[in-house]
Amino acid sequence: MGFVVSSSSFLCSPMSAPSSHHAPSSPLLLLCPKRRSTAKKVFAVSSSDGDGDLSGSSSNRRAILLVGVSVLPLFHLRAIAVENLVKDKDSIAKPEVQGASDENTVVKPEKEGISDEENVVKSEIQGISDEDNVIKPEIHGLQQAGKEVLLQEPNQSEPVKLQEGPGNPFVSLLNGLGIVGSGILGALYATSQKEKAALELSIESMKTKLAKDEAAASSMKENYETRLLNMQEEQQKQARKFQEEEASLLNQLSSAKSTCVALGEELRREIKLAEELKAEIGRLESSITQAGEDKRILESKIKEKIDAIDVLQDKVSLLSLEINDKEKNIGELKLSLESKEKDYKSLSSMFVQSKGNLETANSTIEQLKEEISTNREELSAKTSSIDSLNEKIKYLHAANSEIEEKIHGLVEDYEKLRSSSERRANLDSELLAKKDGQLYELEGKLAFALSEASNDHELIKVLKKERDDLKVAVEREIESVRKLKDELKSTEEALGATILESSKLSRELNETKTSYEELKSKLSKIQSEFIEAKEILTNNLGEAKSTSEALSNELASIKEVLKNRQEEIGAMSNQLKAMTDDRDDLKKELLEIYKKLESTTKELKEERNVVATVSRELEILGKQLLRDSEARKALESDLDEATKSLDEMNKGALLLSKELENTNLRTGNLEAEKEMLLKALNEQKKVAKDAQENIEDAQKLIMRLGSERENLEKRSKKLEDELASAKGEILRMRREVSLRGTTDEKPVNEQHQKTSEVAAGRPLTVKKTATNRRRKGSSTS
Repeated sequence: MGFVVSSSSFLCSPMSAPSSHHAPSSPLLLLCPKRRSTAKKVFAVSSSDGDGDLSGSSSNRRAILLVGVSVLPLFHLRAIAVENLVKDKDSIAKPEVQGASDENTVVKPEKEGISDEENVVKSEIQGISDEDNVIKPEIHGLQQAGKEVLLQEPNQSEPVKLQEGPGNPFVSLLNGLGIVGSGILGALYATSQKEKAALELSIESMKTKLAKDEAAASSMKENYETRLLNMQEEQQKQARKFQEEEASLLNQLSSAKSTCVALGEELRREIKLAEELKAEIGRLESSITQAGEDKRILESKIKEKIDAIDVLQDKVSLLSLEINDKEKNIGELKLSLESKEKDYKSLSSMFVQSKGNLETANSTIEQLKEEISTNREELSAKTSSIDSLNEKIKYLHAANSEIEEKIHGLVEDYEKLRSSSERRANLDSELLAKKDGQLYELEGKLAFALSEASNDHELIKVLKKERDDLKVAVEREIESVRKLKDELKSTEEALGATILESSKLSRELNETKTSYEELKSKLSKIQSEFIEAKEILTNNLGEAKSTSEALSNELASIKEVLKNRQEEIGAMSNQLKAMTDDRDDLKKELLEIYKKLESTTKELKEERNVVATVSRELEILGKQLLRDSEARKALESDLDEATKSLDEMNKGALLLSKELENTNLRTGNLEAEKEMLLKALNEQKKVAKDAQENIEDAQKLIMRLGSERENLEKRSKKLEDELASAKGEILRMRREVSLRGTTDEKPVNEQHQKTSEVAAGRPLTVKKTATNRRRKGSSTS
């Protein structure tokens, strides 16, 4: 922008330049009064041409430049005027060169102060500098053409020495240069404006990108915070579930212990009942032995009675002998009946006791059934709890895989951030290199411009004006640079915020890792407690198995006792059948005896007097027979009841046998279910071992990821250190560039002095040509 402003001021300068050159030419015009009018015409034409150049188009300017160049050989100046003009120019050029050197020394500190700001503006001037490189050769060629015209001027003016007055050829050159420079600089101004608009658009796009990046970073942060909160809530829920499961397992253990205690008490009760049954069996055996002894005593008594009857039979006739025989039979029957009555009573008592025992056995069987159902329910609850634990383990595996995927995503984001930071660093280094090259190019351009300024002393005033304009432009550019610096600071702050966010994310990752490790420790504790609970349950199951085996043994013993009882009952039933047969035989014999008695009564009526004593005895015997008949009736009723009770006993025994078979089947089913449960427990143990191995693998993976993350953090720290060192090197290079600019300005000043000396040396050549002209003029005259 500064170069365009200077060009615009350069367009306005050619009008003021001729005024400085007319002053030294006035005394020359006075010396040649004949050519005064022509000189005035020439200067009028040049001034009018300058005015026309300012108002005309670019085609007119080119035509006027060519006309001015073609008119220059027609101006023939006198030698004296040329000498005076050269002297005046020398006298004017020296103070102007000194002023230019002073101005350069004044400009140096200003340039030194602006050098840092020019480093920022290099990107804007790069396009303009390329166009200047294209345009400057043309300007340089025009300047060389003007210089050649100046050198050819005295040689062409030799044949016409005194016809025309002295002229100023620099006016036409300056007008031409202004015309060419105005068109070129106008185009450059338009291109610079376009580039400025493009730069502003790129700055706005960078701002929008920064805003988008900040929004994306904020959204990422919010998403990550929400994910962390969800993870914490899930972990809390899992901890609560584990606590509830622990409580349920403890309750199950307490219930299992209580059931074991109840089973032990029931076993003790059953053992006591078995002992009582054994005692009762011993009592019954003792009672049976006593009954056998009582039978023997009764038999001995019956034998004594039989002996008494034998004595009576000796007194009685053959009939009495037969009656005695019958009486013996009746006595034997009575004894057998009495023994059978005693046996019946003992059997009835045994039946009652067996009924009680059966009721107790039924109650115990029902209790065992209830216990088996409770054990089944407990086993189903345990299997359901084991299934829930397996599902939880699967859920934990899924959570581990999700956490690993999240960690991979974070690592990828970190690598992307690192690659973007490296790219930015590379771009910054490339921009710095480009800016350094632009600085060197600008320094070369400044040196060339200073050389041009030393050659063109007449443009010093224009440069002063341009300097003021440049100061204004530089102030504007300083403001724009400050804005860019503020934007860079904002971008750096945004980068620092992103770095802080990444550090926060890393801390949060560490916190999640610690929480994950705590959860792992809790899981390990819960697993150990679960294993202990399993061991306790297995011990309880072993105890239950032992108790069930003891119960099965006791049931086998009870079965044997029942079989013995059944055999005894079968023997008793056979005895009762034999008794019933004997009773039928006795009934038949009694009928025959009744018949014989009737016949004997008839015979006894005839022999009443003989058998009076026998009749009395027979009456006694009749009474006894009536009693016996009544006793027989009672016995028959008792026998009927006994048969009914025996039938009921048989039915009960059959039911008991069926129930025993059912219990055996149930015990077999229970044993099969126990084996299935043991297999399921073994499979679950294998699954738990596999889950533990998977958890250990996951822990190893997490440790590897942690180590890789630490390595990545170390690499990021190294990259940050490298970036910091690169920034320091960039600042150092900037300082070196600024120092080089100050050191390079010294040889530029020396070049200015050399060019000033060369400018001071040019009149010497002119003087020599002037002396040659005088000699030629004297020789011709």
